[in-house]
Amino acid sequence: MWYFYSPGIIYGEDALDFLENILGEKCFIITDKVLEELGHLKILTDKLDQFGKKYTVNTDVKPDPHEPDVLVAREQCLKYEPDLIIALGGGSVIDTAKVVWALYEFPDIVADDLYPFNPLLYQMGKKAKLVAIPTTSGTGSECTNVSVVSRLINDIWKKHFFLHKSMMPNFAIVDPIFPKGMPKNLTMDTAFDALSHCMEGMTSQWKNEFSNAMGLKAIELIFKYLPEAVKDGSNMEARDFMHQAATMAGLAFGNSQAQLAHTIGHSWGSVFHVPHGRACGGALPYVLQYCLNNPDEADKTKEILAKMAKQLGWTTWDEEEKAAALKVVSKIKELQDMIGFPKTLKECGQTQEELDKYIDELVKMCFEDSSSVLGPRSATGDDFRKLYLYAYEGKDVDF
Repeated sequence: MWYFYSPGIIYGEDALDFLENILGEKCFIITDKVLEELGHLKILTDKLDQFGKKYTVNTDVKPDPHEPDVLVAREQCLKYEPDLIIALGGGSVIDTAKVVWALYEFPDIVADDLYPFNPLLYQMGKKAKLVAIPTTSGTGSECTNVSVVSRLINDIWKKHFFLHKSMMPNFAIVDPIFPKGMPKNLTMDTAFDALSHCMEGMTSQWKNEFSNAMGLKAIELIFKYLPEAVKDGSNMEARDFMHQAATMAGLAFGNSQAQLAHTIGHSWGSVFHVPHGRACGGALPYVLQYCLNNPDEADKTKEILAKMAKQLGWTTWDEEEKAAALKVVSKIKELQDMIGFPKTLKECGQTQEELDKYIDELVKMCFEDSSSVLGPRSATGDDFRKLYLYAYEGKDVDF
């Protein structure tokens, strides 16, 4: 038996108007100062004013949210006593809101109680509902039940995962008015996060037909509309379809889970403060090559990627399986070239000396990451070390 989880999804231009239909009159808004400066917060509060809803705002979320800041937001939420929590932002904001929501619902628990098998959390939603309004097109956090928050361990901020089926937002409002103003680098970084969600989810051990269908369509949309969104950020058709693709990608990996590109991306991003999507997207082609070299003949990765390439028209239906599967890797690199996205971890800005200094810590962090066990091929410490080196230098994976 398996499950497919999804929030109620409202998408397209003017989707924000759906707020009028959501029960709740006292709103706790979680966002960040950048979105306030961009005017996105005002777009939201103008709607709430129009619909006669009261609100207070926390604008203190920072990229890669740190646990102490999340707990401060939770205290503010407890004092305000809302019946609706609204997350306006990217993954950092929405992930913060999920933890705040859970700890508001149950004031006597702590963050470590937010784990998959806690029966108490199935009662969430009695005090407030959670509405996620993504402002970037990539994280998919609006339709997952996972929250990634950094926790200080041995003087390093390490990404910590809090998750439970009930932590998925009740509603995701996917309105393209918000990503319209994203700069080029943010557009690329978040898009490659979404692309990684799809391709990792479709090759993870928990892949399934429902998530595969979402992933395949999202990949099609990303390859079609990302170059247009990068070229002209005001192209509303491209923005709308990229926003939809990111949510589909969230549904894809949220119901199957990511694997080794996110393992490497999480550790690389934590140590070197590289944007999440840039680190994951940079690692993606090398991880796929590594998976395709799996000596286990029972592994289906070649079959899955070959079918993907054929369904998307990247190769002919009669091409040999391994060659067809490798077309997926080459298409990723072509897209990276086309839009100017970093193709190696070196291009993310780190030196060889920095890599050498932290390589042992990076490998250790990989084994601490839950996504490390979900790939189709079990990576050893030596495998992770070599993957870092190959992805850093841009070498095709031959092991």
